[in-house]
Amino acid sequence: MKRIVQKLIKKKDNTWFQQVEYPPSLPWKLFGFIPLRILLISFLLCLECVITINIADKFHSNIGQIIITIIFFYLIYKTIIYYRRFQKVKQEGKNKNIENDLQYLIHTLKLYDEEVFEIEESDHNGIIRVKKEKRIVRSIKIYYKEDDTRVFVRICKLGDRFTSIASGLSENLASALGLELDSTNSNVNYFEYVFLKFRDRRIDLASSINNQQKNSDLIQISGNISYRLSKTPHSLIVGGTGSGKSFFIFGKIVSYLSLSPQAELKIIDPKSADLSLLRFINGLEDNVATEPNQIAKMLREIVEKMEYRYKNYFNDISAFGKVYTDFGLPPIICIFDEYSAFLHSVDKKLAKEVEDYIFTIVMKGRQAGITIEILMQRPSANDLNTNIRSQMGFKAGLGAMDKIGYNMIFDTNDMDYKTVTEKGGGYIQIDGLHTAPVYFETPYIDKNFDFIGEITRLMNLKNKEEF
Repeated sequence: MKRIVQKLIKKKDNTWFQQVEYPPSLPWKLFGFIPLRILLISFLLCLECVITINIADKFHSNIGQIIITIIFFYLIYKTIIYYRRFQKVKQEGKNKNIENDLQYLIHTLKLYDEEVFEIEESDHNGIIRVKKEKRIVRSIKIYYKEDDTRVFVRICKLGDRFTSIASGLSENLASALGLELDSTNSNVNYFEYVFLKFRDRRIDLASSINNQQKNSDLIQISGNISYRLSKTPHSLIVGGTGSGKSFFIFGKIVSYLSLSPQAELKIIDPKSADLSLLRFINGLEDNVATEPNQIAKMLREIVEKMEYRYKNYFNDISAFGKVYTDFGLPPIICIFDEYSAFLHSVDKKLAKEVEDYIFTIVMKGRQAGITIEILMQRPSANDLNTNIRSQMGFKAGLGAMDKIGYNMIFDTNDMDYKTVTEKGGGYIQIDGLHTAPVYFETPYIDKNFDFIGEITRLMNLKNKEEF
């Protein structure tokens, strides 16, 4: 059973994890100080010298001697090359620095069990004496793997005493490796820690807009986090007052309007707050809804546009495997603020109608380029249908939040969330990028940044192009 569990723990994406050996085995050495591998390579080189000299004795011409000398140095060169290849294959996937750090962790925390054994020894007089000696009989099973940006550490769950402490080693591992913890993951076989090799950095919104590539639907969230709108369309963003949610949303709006082709925005703000003021910008007058009937009408029209795209662009075999970007279509992005407040302010019939429209969008919208972003102040499983929430590929929780709130957003019970103190800080999970929520900070926005002015400028550019 243990072997089966260890096989399950070691393999991920067809790449083998390396086991941390403890206690570490000592390399074989002659006379206690000459490594066996050095002896082996020395023996091969000496053998080549002897063979070459014996062959050279049979040639007395200068040309023959030169040829033999060239062959001799070639053999030495190839021997060294093959030796290095052998060492590389032997060490493939291993990082001795990581392994040494994890071995030191096991040693200092005494993550091993010892038993006393009696050993019979005879002295120079032939008298047999019994000596007691401690030996390590078992230790915690740790595996590791690394890629270009992360280090994965898995602790095996074998039902021993180490299973109960597997999930409580985050601080010790972070200190031992000198890396920042990115996320954790747990199942019946192992507990996994994922560490970042490079600390994620907060990007500047203005700079990211200026660096937006033409004909790209890439949205940059932080230094290490980005996603393609065509791959991850629908979003759930939760954050209370002072969390930085409003600035994050306005920043995303600016990013959407910086796309090429420019996104078509639809704004729903049932509380008539800051987002509703976008209706005063040229080009967005008819794209903002605040009243219940307006909201239902806007969502119905979005669904109709989606069906129109399917009918006109995805109605024959040539559209197989394609998405809206292949036809040069702009994404249509609906931002629905204060979703919970809306549901509690309208009758059940209208709430059901709106919910049905949203469900249709999240189920069918990706290929046609129809995206919806639902914004909430507090996470509530009663207000957001599970079928809708499960289709949200982009989930973010901003500001301080209890574990119940995080669990509602991310559908996970195995995460240890740290307290968020930074405005604009929180946790994020993007399908295809994260297997568990990770801490992040929203783009930095200068206090003098003029959202309305920038959105107006971008809309004017679109109006000029259409004109």
